[in-house]
Amino acid sequence: MSTRKLVSASLANLLIPISGLLISPFLSRELGPEGRGLYAALTLPIVVWGWIGTYGLQDALSYHVRQGRLSSRAAARFSLVAMVPLSVLAVGLLAVIGLLLFPEAAQYRQFLILALCAPLHVLANLFIGALTGNSDIRGLNLVKTLPALVRTGVVIVACLAFDLNAYQAGLIFGASVLAGLVFGLVRLWAAPDPPVQDAAPPKSVPTGSLIRYALACLPGVLAAVSSARLGQIVGLPLIGARELGYYAVAVSVAEIPMVIATAARSMLMGRQASGDTRAATQVARLAVLASVVACGLLAVSAGFAVPLFFGADFAPAVVPTIILCAATVLYACMTIYTAALLAYNRPAWSSAALVAGSVVGVVALLVLAPLGAIGAAVASFASYAITMIIAALGVGRVPALRSLRMLTVPYDDDIRLIKEKTAGMVGVLRRTGPPPAGPDDVSGTVETEAAAPPPASRLARIVATGRRLGVGTLGVGALIILAWLRVVSSQTMQLVTAGRPAFNSREVPSSPVGDIIGDGFTLLFLLLAAGLAVHGLRRRRPAGYPWIAVALGALLAIELAGILRGQMPGAVAAAFPLAAIAIWAQRPQVAVLGTIGVLGGLTALGSMFFAAVRPDLALLSGAAAGDKRVLLGGLLTGPYLHSNVLGLALALSVAFVFCLRRPAVRWSCLVLILGALVWTGSRTSQLAAVAVVVLYLVMRLLPGRSWPASAAVAAGALLVVVVPWITSDPESFSKRGQIWAALLERWTESPIVGWGPKVFQEPGLAADLGGQFNHGHNVMVQLLVIGGLLALVPFALLCFVAWRRSVVLAAGGQPAALLFLVAFSQVSWLEASHVATTLTGYVTWLPLVAIALATPASPPARPASPPLAAPTSPAQATTARGIARVPAAAEHVEQRAFLP
Repeated sequence: MSTRKLVSASLANLLIPISGLLISPFLSRELGPEGRGLYAALTLPIVVWGWIGTYGLQDALSYHVRQGRLSSRAAARFSLVAMVPLSVLAVGLLAVIGLLLFPEAAQYRQFLILALCAPLHVLANLFIGALTGNSDIRGLNLVKTLPALVRTGVVIVACLAFDLNAYQAGLIFGASVLAGLVFGLVRLWAAPDPPVQDAAPPKSVPTGSLIRYALACLPGVLAAVSSARLGQIVGLPLIGARELGYYAVAVSVAEIPMVIATAARSMLMGRQASGDTRAATQVARLAVLASVVACGLLAVSAGFAVPLFFGADFAPAVVPTIILCAATVLYACMTIYTAALLAYNRPAWSSAALVAGSVVGVVALLVLAPLGAIGAAVASFASYAITMIIAALGVGRVPALRSLRMLTVPYDDDIRLIKEKTAGMVGVLRRTGPPPAGPDDVSGTVETEAAAPPPASRLARIVATGRRLGVGTLGVGALIILAWLRVVSSQTMQLVTAGRPAFNSREVPSSPVGDIIGDGFTLLFLLLAAGLAVHGLRRRRPAGYPWIAVALGALLAIELAGILRGQMPGAVAAAFPLAAIAIWAQRPQVAVLGTIGVLGGLTALGSMFFAAVRPDLALLSGAAAGDKRVLLGGLLTGPYLHSNVLGLALALSVAFVFCLRRPAVRWSCLVLILGALVWTGSRTSQLAAVAVVVLYLVMRLLPGRSWPASAAVAAGALLVVVVPWITSDPESFSKRGQIWAALLERWTESPIVGWGPKVFQEPGLAADLGGQFNHGHNVMVQLLVIGGLLALVPFALLCFVAWRRSVVLAAGGQPAALLFLVAFSQVSWLEASHVATTLTGYVTWLPLVAIALATPASPPARPASPPLAAPTSPAQATTARGIARVPAAAEHVEQRAFLP
């Protein structure tokens, strides 16, 4: 139970730094380094005084409630009464401190107004102390997290909708604590008093005892605050606003693992469930181990994560972040040591350790101030180290604890507990699912899968489903994921490391890291495709040689045109031909294309998060956005180079959302994709997505009627063919008329084989097109100019075969393939970047080939046959069971599992 409480408290406390991380990128970009430093200088004294202003009463309340000497309601009344003198002291002393921190009169006036919120933070901490002593972990979690959640939502909306300054952000921060105060008061007032053994219930508030305990804790409280936040409190006059901004960002990252030690502290100071000291301190040992692991991961990822989330301007914060990650390990140990000292009535030792560490931190900060943020981080490290050492000496004097290992180093039973939990998770993954159904109980099997199983059974069913799908379906799904990772990861890394290139620029900045990542995923794709092809060909002899020739025809024609023009293909040119052979050899289920639907949802979610964190990289604005209406600061591009390209990737993913079985996943992905599509401003993609959703609803209302979707496919194909030929005005369709006319004229010079995939890199072509363009903005024009009729004819035949198969699939209850062709035909008459022969075209080539070559839908279920005669012998019974388990029935159940 204590371990569960530790996890619960840690997760709740984790919301606070997560809130800071979510807010910090918005504030950092809204305010800049200097404004971010000013915000820290305005708000941190309020936070710190929320701790100092209790004058040790927070820990005194925890101790007395823990010992049963004070009821929860009495603790609440005492806190409210104590707030009267504490509020006067808080505001008065902060006014004096503000004179030292803010030499400018305007900033000082703002600070005085914010200081009026300090009493609210003091009262919140008094409530937290009482809830801690009562071991009310749920109430404690909500009092801490409700203000963080309110603050996160209000600040993000304000940053997006208004021009926020440091003072306004500070007002939001100070007032957000009201949500936690109201809940804490209600929780304490309604809390039942736990039974007190060997003592009568308290009849009066032990005011004298509370004050004496608080005075013993007071030096430690002052020292702990200065140790934890000293660099930010006095950083403005010592290291300047810019270095303080770097240091504040480093603290916001490195303080994340502190929530584990804070949760362990709350549990150590609460009521013990048993008298077993070793069992009661297990949470401390597990907390130290978790802190070490978390700090190590943060330190390793800091070099990449800090510039990514906070912007390149905050790159100097990387080194302070690494130093503070190491310091956080010491902080975890010192927090647990001092909590144990307070729990075992050793407040003087706790105060002595914290005071000594604070003195060392102050001296180190004054000496190392010229080093800026790095010096402040080193000072914090030294402060934590001294506090930990002295607190450890005090813990050694507590007879009940016996040794420091009881608080820091896991015992064998702790390691055994971790191994058991891990083994339990692995065991769940290795299970093969529930026993099979009876011989004729096909419907019963479907009902069992539709029922809500317990979590372990659900995971086992996932594994069993993967085994039923087979190597082919899983392998093709992995190919789709690898292609998506190759596109998204390499382009994201290029944007982060080299910046966004100018629109349609030929000079794209090189990113060695992005190139390495992209080449790695390309190699994995090639190896997996080759392995699947060899495995499928060795296992069985696939039929349908004409169809694989159709699937390969357009790709090979394009590469042949390039070779004839002196454009030697690279290794990536073999990716789609190998993938086509692998699909033909493996014959996967068409439901595997649901992977594209999930990846579309992830792309939408990641792009919107990228825009929130790095709007300079993930949004197009100004001249690059053209005449389109800009939403939320720009057009959403995500990891792609243009919003239209992201729109195409999302629009072509919409149809495959309807392959997903679970409604929650299906509708979540659909909402994310449609929301991101609105933000892209890609009108062609938006119309295609709307057509897909409307036709899906029509097909649900009219089961078995696929002609509306087929008519939409035919209309889109007609537009693809006719519009470029009849458009004569060069300004038509956003100057696409000029592009089409120039490319079709170039095609007439080589109508059979075209000019190869690198024709758009020719210097003289840009003048004819009216700009630097990378594709023909129409699929027919694109294929004619790069591959001629040798590419267009097999591609058209491939689309026709895919349409014929998709009609069959739609009749079997799987409309996703036909809906994809709707989207594809609708976007292809104004765009063509989605038919690239590199892996960026995966969302077109892989679905078309998979639809044309994959296993068709299972036949409808046959009526149940009459029951067999009762067997008269064991041999007849065995024969009857063998006849009943027909493969067709099993395949039908397997297909139904993926229907929407």
